Amino acid sequence: MYHNVLNLLSILMLISSFTLIANKRQNSYIATFRAQSLLLAVISLFVSVRGMLETKKFDEVIIMFVLIIVFKVIVIPRYMKKTADKVEYKVEKDFFINIPISMIICCGLVVLSWYVIYHIEGITDHDAKNYLIYSFSVVLLGLFFMISRKKAIGQIIGFLVIENGMFLAAMLTTEGMPMIVELGLFFDLLTAFIIMGIFVFKINNTFESIDINKLKNLKG
Repeated sequence: MYHNVLNLLSILMLISSFTLIANKRQNSYIATFRAQSLLLAVISLFVSVRGMLETKKFDEVIIMFVLIIVFKVIVIPRYMKKTADKVEYKVEKDFFINIPISMIICCGLVVLSWYVIYHIEGITDHDAKNYLIYSFSVVLLGLFFMISRKKAIGQIIGFLVIENGMFLAAMLTTEGMPMIVELGLFFDLLTAFIIMGIFVFKINNTFESIDINKLKNLKG
């Protein structure tokens, strides 16, 4: 029952990554990222509650649940929404590769994840292999989304999805990370997010657009 629920939630996270690839508007990017982060929060809560029931002790993963809800479900999406509303937005194609071809490529990335994980020696737990396939697929899809979008906001969302996949792998394969690691990763995440948010405004102020192709104008 426990692993069935985690498998279902992990598959939903993977489906949310495909949904993100299929989206064409910035507000849809943000909404999909929020939904994916909520799924990650539910997974962390499920893992922590099970850990506390088994050990009868406080599980530090519950702190991860709180951090994900506060930052990834509330603070970061809200800030991204405000940023998207402030910068000049023009209705134009936001991707280098069209959606149907992107979906085919993403299916190939999932197959690649399955092939790589199932050929790693030393992993005997079937559920652990599945968790790694789901999380590695989320990372690859986040990376693909990041490099296939023209707008800076889309690339930030891609970075955040990559980080979601990494947290998913860490929580499901290790049953929770040490608190110092969790806080360190969140600090790195927030630092990178703030820096990228500043870049969005700088790009918009300089080129009156958040299309990264405008950066080519800096070439001498």
